[in-house]
Amino acid sequence: MNKHDLVIGVVGLGYVGLAYALGFSLHGFRVVGVDIDSERAEAIRSGDVEGFPRDAIEGVVDRYLYVSTSYDDLRDVDVVFIAVNTPTKSDGSQDLSQVVSALNSLANVWRSINYDYRVVSLKSTVLPGTTRSLARYAKETLGLPVPDRVGFVHNPEFLRATRALDDVLKPFRVVVGGIDERSSSYVANLFREFYRRVGYEPPIYVVSPEEAELIKYASNVFLALKVVYANLIGLLCRETENCDGLKVMEVVGLDPRIGRSHILPGMPYGGSCLVKDTLAFGRFMLEKTGLDFVKCIHDYNELVIEKVVEYLDSELNGLQGRKIAVLGVSYSPGSPVVNDSPAMKLCEKLLSKNAIVYIHDVNREAVEEAKAVLGRVIALETLERLKEVDAVMVTLGYDEYRLIPPDLYDNVLVIDMTGVVIYEKASRFYTSSTRKTRSLS
Repeated sequence: MNKHDLVIGVVGLGYVGLAYALGFSLHGFRVVGVDIDSERAEAIRSGDVEGFPRDAIEGVVDRYLYVSTSYDDLRDVDVVFIAVNTPTKSDGSQDLSQVVSALNSLANVWRSINYDYRVVSLKSTVLPGTTRSLARYAKETLGLPVPDRVGFVHNPEFLRATRALDDVLKPFRVVVGGIDERSSSYVANLFREFYRRVGYEPPIYVVSPEEAELIKYASNVFLALKVVYANLIGLLCRETENCDGLKVMEVVGLDPRIGRSHILPGMPYGGSCLVKDTLAFGRFMLEKTGLDFVKCIHDYNELVIEKVVEYLDSELNGLQGRKIAVLGVSYSPGSPVVNDSPAMKLCEKLLSKNAIVYIHDVNREAVEEAKAVLGRVIALETLERLKEVDAVMVTLGYDEYRLIPPDLYDNVLVIDMTGVVIYEKASRFYTSSTRKTRSLS
């Protein structure tokens, strides 16, 4: 394999696919990125993509990175990374339709040409056993020469949506799970060359496909477990005199065996990964072991919203007609994504109780998305309007919310779910002090 002449394909240019396409192309690899969403493709060509540096995109597009909507442009790639969505169905099972569609389209192109050897590297999160099943499907149904001339690998990603490119360039680890030694070595050597060019040397683990698939799920579900555990300790602190859940878990997190990430009580976990992965893995574990432990993680995560709404209902003497502002509707600070945002679930619950809901987010695109989904909400164009509401829920830790002038909060119930608000009269939800009753005429 001549690494310097290697051509890399990426199918699916969401934050995962684009991060890898951009990372490789920034370091001299020729990359063909394919996304069937023409608007997404055009946005990338223009450099206008949320969460990615414009100058980096503009520096490689049409030089090292070719962006297309056609699978025909993947005819001559040596390795293709598939980074499409694997959502969870309503019954908790995994929807592989986008992966299968990508394989079908790829096979339609590859069947008509001659090549020595190439590899399909699956980045999409899939349950243990899926990569081998897809390899069999590609051979038996699609007619691809697996494994003789087409290798298959599961190569999970561990990216944060708001720092995806950084995480590609400096990962904690790289995991390669091939169906045979040849496919594993091919992809592992590609990454060794890539990180040689980057000037960074992460540990690269070559494992079985099933181990690679399980490493991804075990990682994400453990992060979900940490969030839930921290919030349960926070709820316990609410019921215990003189306890502040944030202080308790901050000190707990100083133990390096536990760690400080995902450990402070706050909003439930949300986003495109932890929710779907916990649901899918919970079903998988129940089927394999008969244990519902992972399902319980998700159930306890949902409990927090119920507790918050109960508290608001008690403090405001009912929610019907009460004006409640939710500050931070995205699933993560800075992101425009509101799908699976816990703040959105809070808004939905408040609306179901006939409250009047105001929303705000520093990312204005997130506000527009939230309005489109929720319908009956009012966007706060300025935070000055907080004077008009009965309660304020701070759900994301933006500096803009930490620095809100205290006079805006006069005669308003302020509930801080983040620990960032400096307003001394604000109620921290995970402390026993929030249990003091408040009269409201």
